[in-house]
Amino acid sequence: MTLFSALALTLAALPVAAVPMVHDGHADVATPDAVIERAELVRDLIARARADRDVEMMIVAARMLATGDFVLVRAENAPMILGRARTGDELPVTAPSALLIEARGWTGGDADKLAAVEAALAEASKGILPAAIVYTHDLPAERALTMRARAEGGRLALVRVRGDGDAALELAVTDSSGRVACSDRPAVTSGIARRDLLCRWTPGRTEEYRITLKNKGRVWTRAILVSN
Repeated sequence: MTLFSALALTLAALPVAAVPMVHDGHADVATPDAVIERAELVRDLIARARADRDVEMMIVAARMLATGDFVLVRAENAPMILGRARTGDELPVTAPSALLIEARGWTGGDADKLAAVEAALAEASKGILPAAIVYTHDLPAERALTMRARAEGGRLALVRVRGDGDAALELAVTDSSGRVACSDRPAVTSGIARRDLLCRWTPGRTEEYRITLKNKGRVWTRAILVSN
């Protein structure tokens, strides 16, 4: 077992604050930072496992994803309703079982590794879509990611973004008429790229919104977005 795999196993065993679930499928307004941090860890574990073709690490990542109160979704072209998946739409969800099937191809005939993957596959389950939907995206320099979302009237909507700190990000939410509902960006005088951005607003009526995340830097950056 590699040192990184051992660390991953230790981290996987640590407790994490769950996202409060309510009966209509929405998450609590204040999505815990623990969710975004755990999602970042799972995403990074997947990337490292793929780079090293590390079967044990991918099993850990798949189990953390299966037991977490979130799903990972590629942000580009992913429609959403704030707080839950849009009924009938296919979200590009990173499924734990798909990760395990990928890892099975790395076993190279090792009976122990193959048995571990098969055991993990046997216990993997899609379950019910959790409250927190975590969108991930690699954003090139001076490019923008635009997503569409429906927010319900009278209900506080929240979008939180965390970048890797390599580039300054700007977040803006506009309504169906093009009016800015909320925006967040680093201070003009700041020489350091702020990692965390937050937009919260209460729509007067249920309508479609556009969420635009811009990379204002000269290098690509990795961003992760969570809706409430």
